[in-house]
Amino acid sequence: MRVERIAVLGAAGYLGTHITRALVEDGAQVTILSRRPPDASFQEGITVQLLPQRPSAAAIAAALAGSEAQVVINTAGVTQGSIRAMVQSNVRLARYVLGAAATVPGRPRVVHIGSAAEYGLQPERSAVTEGAACSPSGVYGRTKIAATRAVLEAIEEGAIRGTALRVFNPVGPMSPASSVLGGVGAQLAHQRNLPNPQVETGPLDACRDFVDVRDVASAVLLAVRHETPPPIVNIARGEAVSVRDLVRRLVEVSGVRARVLERPVLASPRSQGLAWQEAAVEVAKEQLGWVPRYELSESLRDLWNAATAMATARTGGPDRRSSLDQSAERATTAYRPSTSSQRPR
Repeated sequence: MRVERIAVLGAAGYLGTHITRALVEDGAQVTILSRRPPDASFQEGITVQLLPQRPSAAAIAAALAGSEAQVVINTAGVTQGSIRAMVQSNVRLARYVLGAAATVPGRPRVVHIGSAAEYGLQPERSAVTEGAACSPSGVYGRTKIAATRAVLEAIEEGAIRGTALRVFNPVGPMSPASSVLGGVGAQLAHQRNLPNPQVETGPLDACRDFVDVRDVASAVLLAVRHETPPPIVNIARGEAVSVRDLVRRLVEVSGVRARVLERPVLASPRSQGLAWQEAAVEVAKEQLGWVPRYELSESLRDLWNAATAMATARTGGPDRRSSLDQSAERATTAYRPSTSSQRPR
């Protein structure tokens, strides 16, 4: 199903930036509803509607109605902060979107971006399916599951049409410093010319299911085009990998001879006590026709390239503008088609 008009909430964030770029590249008419202006590298060809810092239900409904969108994609949310901030951004805002989608003219379909943190502790060495019981342990996971449950209830009641994509650990260009690999990449980039570089992280004992952020964007494109997508879909590579091994590989990619120091005090509250996580991805492959196209080696390489470009830009080097332009170009290009008729590499 071809969709021409799409509204994106949270387009200035990490996932939102990549998703919006993929939509524009696909030829969609995109309106972004955001609390801050988007990256200048992809403002051309989109409409921007700035929202207040604490948007009300009425503000969301008015912005969505003005966009005349056929689909609204909710990528907004925060991974850390106060309980109040997480409830506002992860739960209340999602409910405002659902209420607006159910009442504005045209009743746009909803694609909601959920999180693997919603599952919480699961049996180790087994792939978690969409039907698994959820028991998130942290505030982030609890707020995200509250939003996803609101989406599923609205779908079941017939108030909206849509889907929730549970995204596992996204990685790739522009990974935020708040993520383990994004944080390591930023530290390496800033210390790459120092005589004794060292990187500090939380404990790296866990195994996680990572997926390239550009593959996440391609999954969203397929969900947008699907008139009746599954109500909930895992988006991941379907393989648990050692976080410590990925950090080691990223250091090798960087070429920086850095020591890696694991500090228990830096442990992420989002995943404490969760030693293993792997997704079952049959629903995504069989019902959306999605398969991941990027190898993790490519994700790490492009993360490093973007991290060095950003570090150069922030220090005001002579190639500041070209670094930013190249970083944006790397993140924008090569959204590889993802269909079930193509075998993963």
